[in-house]
Amino acid sequence: MSIRRINKALREFFENQTLTDSEKSFIVSALNNQKNHPQLTLRQWQIVCEIKERYKNVKISRSETDT
Repeated sequence: MSIRRINKALREFFENQTLTDSEKSFIVSALNNQKNHPQLTLRQWQIVCEIKERYKNVKISRSETDT
């Protein structure tokens, strides 16, 4: 079983995406929650994964547009 935490690579992935306000708010909330708990709840992790899936095929990110 993997640990349900937003690691540095995943956090950077989200930072490079154009998230909706509600998605951004949820990710920030999850990151803050990680400070107090060893891992996210299963439902929180499912939502994080759903957001990641929505954006994983999006090729244009801030880092790519800077070049």
